[in-house]
Amino acid sequence: MLFPRCSPGARIQEEEEEEEEEEEQGLVNHPRLPLATEFPWSPTPKMQFAFHGDAIMGGLFQGRCTDNARAAVRLAFHDAGTFSLALQKAGLPNGGADGSMLSDPTEVTRAENNGLQTIVSLLQPLVTQFKVAPGDVLHLAGALGVLACPGGPVVPVFVGRHLPLNTAPQGLLPSPEDPIDKLVARFADMGLSIRQMVALIGAHTTGRQRFVNTTYAGDSFDSTINIWDTRFYTETLATGLLPGQFKLDSDVNFATNATTATEFTRFIGHQDLWITDYAGAHEQMSLLGQNTATLTDCSEILPLSISLTPLEVTTGNGGGGGGEGGGGGGGGGGGGGGGGGGKAATDPPIDPTLLEAAIEKYRDIWLVPA
Repeated sequence: MLFPRCSPGARIQEEEEEEEEEEEQGLVNHPRLPLATEFPWSPTPKMQFAFHGDAIMGGLFQGRCTDNARAAVRLAFHDAGTFSLALQKAGLPNGGADGSMLSDPTEVTRAENNGLQTIVSLLQPLVTQFKVAPGDVLHLAGALGVLACPGGPVVPVFVGRHLPLNTAPQGLLPSPEDPIDKLVARFADMGLSIRQMVALIGAHTTGRQRFVNTTYAGDSFDSTINIWDTRFYTETLATGLLPGQFKLDSDVNFATNATTATEFTRFIGHQDLWITDYAGAHEQMSLLGQNTATLTDCSEILPLSISLTPLEVTTGNGGGGGGEGGGGGGGGGGGGGGGGGGKAATDPPIDPTLLEAAIEKYRDIWLVPA
């Protein structure tokens, strides 16, 4: 297990490696080091956040692309997505990536935040337990939620936020019922480009709809809900519906409207391009309304991303997985369920055996024993 350099485990690992080298050279035979909790020094803020990450990735996500992991990604957007450059310029109460979703009990009761109640209730105690700002806990969880899903990139994490100044304004979260011009304008008011907007909605690759159309509650937005891949773009653009697939009206519009179609199709079958763009857009989103000069980059505590390329099926058939959870978006919209169709050749299938082996290799310390 490789520990980030800012974590307590890093010191243990470095000492153990030095000990092994000395033993091989016959220089000395040291006893094993004590546990990290037995060291006489106090952990630095980065070390503390390494423990926070364990509590989230292990305690809440169990190292996998679970309901809680997916909901944490959606929560990050719903927290940050209320930021407005116009409100900022006018000096009016504003939203942003401040964690108000965890500190204000009224926000999670809003219709657009339906389905986030569980993840909010799970993250709230960590704010008190670790004595940190709610925004730091929330957006660390969002970044870890991405990484919990194989294929998800490392999204840089910054900590040191102040407490939220006010309740997030209502009516600012984008809705799947909104027309493209309204969505483009809303993201522009956040300071995000069309390309960043289209990259961010790709988080629907691990999402399900539950409240847009209860007849098809639980239907996913693509056929590989446990994997962070570009199949969402491919299958949203494709004609018809796959079994168990649901298409939001806004997603279909993103895929077909002249304003956004070029950016949407750009990501089809281009995993590396998409995750690079996504990571940058998510990072910027997680800093909306924040003074970055006062924050600390804590990205080194994050685990490695699980690349999908080595897991692709080269012969025969492969597949994705099941699962449940949220995506990165709001409520409302249209779409439908059922149907049929085929998978595009631009998205190589993933070998389930190799996928599980990769999860066990890179997420072993957080997995729940069978």
